[in-house]
Amino acid sequence: MGFTDDQASSRIILDEGTENERVLTKCDQCQQMWKERNERGIEGDPPCISCRVDLLPENHDAAQVYMATRGQVITRGMEGVIVDISIPAVESAMRIFNVKDQADCLQKVRRTFYAMLKEGNE
Repeated sequence: MGFTDDQASSRIILDEGTENERVLTKCDQCQQMWKERNERGIEGDPPCISCRVDLLPENHDAAQVYMATRGQVITRGMEGVIVDISIPAVESAMRIFNVKDQADCLQKVRRTFYAMLKEGNE
C-alpha cells in the first residue's frame, strides 16, 4: 500500500495549455530518468521489480476497499492502540464499489490490515 501512497504523493500534473492535463507518477518519472541515462550511455534498467507490485485481478476489489477504509479503525485505551479495522466501513466500501464476493473481500481486507498493522504501516 505504501507504493500507492508514494505514487499519489509524487504526482506531477503538467498543464499543457489545453483541456488535457498530463499526469506523471513517480513510476513515470523513474522510467524517464532511466531512459535518459541509457541514452547517455549509462546502462541499466529501472528497478520496477523491487519497487512495484502488480495486483492479481482477484485482489483488485480487496485492495480498493482496503485503501478506502484503512484509516477507519477501532482503537483501545487512552493511548489509542489500534486493534482492528472498522467492519461497517469495509461493508460500506464494498457496497459502494459493488463487490460481488463480499465475504472473501472482507477476509482479504482484514488479512491485509493485520499484516500492515504488524509491520507498523497501519
